[in-house]
Amino acid sequence: MRVEKLLLTIESVTARCIGCHADNHLEEVRFYYYPEQKKLKFREEKHLSEILNQYQFQFEKIIRSAISGKLTVGQKIRCVFLDGFNFLTEKDFNNFIRMDRRRRGLRISSSTEESEGLIKIFTDGSFTPDSMKSGYGGIIKYSDGGHDIFSRTFSSGGSNLMELLAVLEGLNRLRSINEIQVNTDSRFVIRGMVQWMHFWKHNDWQTAYGRQVRFEEHWRQLFGLSEDKLIEFKWIKGHSGHLEQEFCHNLARKSAEIL
Repeated sequence: MRVEKLLLTIESVTARCIGCHADNHLEEVRFYYYPEQKKLKFREEKHLSEILNQYQFQFEKIIRSAISGKLTVGQKIRCVFLDGFNFLTEKDFNNFIRMDRRRRGLRISSSTEESEGLIKIFTDGSFTPDSMKSGYGGIIKYSDGGHDIFSRTFSSGGSNLMELLAVLEGLNRLRSINEIQVNTDSRFVIRGMVQWMHFWKHNDWQTAYGRQVRFEEHWRQLFGLSEDKLIEFKWIKGHSGHLEQEFCHNLARKSAEIL
């Protein structure tokens, strides 16, 4: 998968137009971005202009995120573009989302039908604001009917971290397995593993705005644990009565109450 990197500097900001300067260490180009029209207008045509046109969809995701965070003149944004990358849509969360990193590739897809024969991980995390205690719980179901239950308690933390650590432990227990299904009610974990961590990896584990990725150590481990594997994700709505997910929810909640 081809990777393109550039540094974007915001030169002007108005309600209808954003002035930008892009530099990829080989050449520079100045252009305007019109959010309402979703249009790029370059002051000069260069090879870098062609790159930005080619990755306009990915560029718009980055710049719109910056706009929502109150874009400022002089702000620098580190852009990483991945050729042929498939972004998740809202509709995908109703399906089975597949991240296939076998044979050193990366293929992201979704299907209404689940893959057969996968070992399944179910996880959930819990955080109690009053006591600041956290915990997670999970269950691994094997194709032969066997299962493995795990949980852990923390004196601090948060909901997203617990969701992340629960999946991390499940995958760590299945290091030798190459085809796995992960069931979670955390879109944060799914989006992170299927989308964000691939860009962070090529950006030295920094965000587009130059900050170190939160929970970097754990994302790095997840990136390594998913290498050369097919991981299928299923988002399960919390408190929807799903048997295994309710079990994990109760296990995580009890774990958060132990200390």
